[in-house]
Amino acid sequence: MKNSNRQLNEKTNKFLALVLMLTLPFFVISCDDDDDDMAMDNPTMNIVEIAQSTPELSTLTSAIVAAGLDGALSGDTPYTVFAPTNAAFEKLDPTTLNTIISTPSLLTNLLQYHVVSGTVKSGDLTTGPVGTLLSGQNINVDTSNGVVLNGSSNVTTADIEATNGVIHIIDEVLLPEMFVAETITQIAASNPDFSILVSILLMPEMADILAAASDITQDLTVFAPTNQAFTDLLAALGKNDLSELPIGLVKEIVQYHLLGMSVMSSELTDGQMVETLLPGESVTVDLSNGVMINNANVIAADVKAVNGVIHGIDAVLVPSYAAQTVGSIAEIIMFNPDYTILVEALKTAELLETVSTAPALTLFAPNNAAFVAAGITSLDGLTKDDLTPILLYHVLGAKVMSGDLPADGMAMTLSNDEKIYLGYLTNSVLINGLTTITEVDMEKDNGVVHTINRTLVPPAIDVLDIAVAMSEMEEGAEFTVLVSLLSSDPYADIAQAIKDAENITIFAPTDAAFGDISAVIPTLTEEQIRNVLLYHAAPARVFSSTLQDGQVIGMLNMETVTVNVSGEGAVTLTDMSMGADANVIEVNVHGSNGVIHVVDKVLLPTL
Repeated sequence: MKNSNRQLNEKTNKFLALVLMLTLPFFVISCDDDDDDMAMDNPTMNIVEIAQSTPELSTLTSAIVAAGLDGALSGDTPYTVFAPTNAAFEKLDPTTLNTIISTPSLLTNLLQYHVVSGTVKSGDLTTGPVGTLLSGQNINVDTSNGVVLNGSSNVTTADIEATNGVIHIIDEVLLPEMFVAETITQIAASNPDFSILVSILLMPEMADILAAASDITQDLTVFAPTNQAFTDLLAALGKNDLSELPIGLVKEIVQYHLLGMSVMSSELTDGQMVETLLPGESVTVDLSNGVMINNANVIAADVKAVNGVIHGIDAVLVPSYAAQTVGSIAEIIMFNPDYTILVEALKTAELLETVSTAPALTLFAPNNAAFVAAGITSLDGLTKDDLTPILLYHVLGAKVMSGDLPADGMAMTLSNDEKIYLGYLTNSVLINGLTTITEVDMEKDNGVVHTINRTLVPPAIDVLDIAVAMSEMEEGAEFTVLVSLLSSDPYADIAQAIKDAENITIFAPTDAAFGDISAVIPTLTEEQIRNVLLYHAAPARVFSSTLQDGQVIGMLNMETVTVNVSGEGAVTLTDMSMGADANVIEVNVHGSNGVIHVVDKVLLPTL
């Protein structure tokens, strides 16, 4: 970047110097009045000295010095120079002129094209080509009405003799055939068929690509889609505007149209795979019917730029990982900016192809906000092994429309046969008690997508093991009394039953709750304690979101608790003792076989 800035400053300084020279006072040399003064019988100045002493040739003089040609044009070898005036240089596009001045090879070639070997007076010129110092390049001379070069540049002052040749002043800069002095960006910007591509390059996120396409030191190939190509892509994806696509994907698509070297169409071979500037992605060449790049026809080949070449194409090239999703449920998330985290996760876990190609799938798709809601703010550091079970926990191995979700509320996922648990409320469907399905039935060829507002995380251990783990925490340990009781021999069968249960809900009292009845516990018999423990477990998976005021829940001891839900949503439980209600202070601690709700009172059955 520092080198680029230094080069830009040097180029700008040269350009400003030339502009300042253009503003200097100058005199006009006319063909009629001053020819006799300029065409001296015994010249005393060489070509460079005459140019330096002629104000209207100041731009040319600076260019000759910048190109290092002042030595040759000051020597004894005779030359003829067709000298453009300052006004002639001003006719060039300023950006193009700056590019020429900033590029030594371009500047040298341009100046050599204005020089002819030997002394050629105007009277010696005849209609036809005249060879220049630029190899293989001729100037076309027309002497039918004055002296006109290349059809439009007029000799306004002829035969200014120098000690080493002659100067003819002209009113237009001569450009060699196939002379290129525009960057890729300039060429694209000047073509209305590429206006959408240019608008993309001007996006802030594309600053590095724009800089490369504008850098005269680069050597690039651009497969440039026309406006119609972008319109066709948006229509195929059901989009109206590029803003509806993820900006990161748009950038990757642009990178996929760039090669890190200049490749003319004649250098391409049939079946060739060429690496693009998008890492890991190549395009395929097909020459069986014209030139095709992937599925796009090259409709304008070999548009040369000073920093590479442009090939116009009639379709947008889509990277292979994105192209494979078209028509599948993966397309829904790939081309939607709301699912960029999910797409990145699928790519990292190498599951994008699976979701794109496997038949009959249901994807519960967390949007970006859903990852944040689950506490996942970044994928940094997460590996394929980390992400795979989480992602597969969002996929069912069958196409299940919202109206066909299982009535029993259990659905097997592709994550190690782990289930998700559905709760059906009046106006919504919950998964695992915390996640809401917010959008349903987005169908594609291989399945259906339902959007969810919180990422699902498969439970790793059962509810008893969760309680044990929480009791063994170094800080903030909880449930130590409950775990101690369940771990003792008289109640080992209850602990085993909890572990073996497929669906269970534990209302787990805190240690403080047991402390409140510490005087009572020693008075209880073993059978009564057994009854108390069983009274804290329900043989179903009951999430807090499904609890309703007045609901009666049957417990493992065959007695019930009554649910109370306040207007503010606070949940309490009334037990058989009819004493103070238990407050549910933490909900939905999800285990592999059930759920834990934390209560601040030991529930008491009939004793």
